[in-house]
Amino acid sequence: MNGAEVVVNRPFAFPLSPGKTWSVDYTELHPNKMFASQKWNSQYKVVGTETVEVPAGKYQAIKIEAEGNWIAQIEPTRTVTQSMQIQQGDTAMMTRAQNVGPVQSTGRTYKAFWYVPEIGRWVKSVEEYYGSNGVRNERYTTELESFKRSAE
Repeated sequence: MNGAEVVVNRPFAFPLSPGKTWSVDYTELHPNKMFASQKWNSQYKVVGTETVEVPAGKYQAIKIEAEGNWIAQIEPTRTVTQSMQIQQGDTAMMTRAQNVGPVQSTGRTYKAFWYVPEIGRWVKSVEEYYGSNGVRNERYTTELESFKRSAE
């Protein structure tokens, strides 16, 4: 960003060993039309190994989990409300304009990755995003569908 290298995602910090932890912190400017900026803070941890089954097969994987928070500065907005009142032949038109913001919003995240050293990649991931009210807004799950070793 602006000529500087910024880490925005680091689900793996090799070597992966049970109990290993690391953090990823970054700020994204204008990530969408509602937010002026969004700051992310995530703490990753290697929780151990487990068997995971995906369409590409059954693997012994290293499970990495991350929990974090986000804080967004919502773009300022302007709302305009108009109404009309008619009473005994008289008409009154009212317009109200109101500036709102900037306002701050917060939430939390949960992520899990199942990394298989033998194939050098993750085979499954889950990402969940929660709003300030604690309600999950988004959930994404990805799974490896096929894998073929290249001839060496």
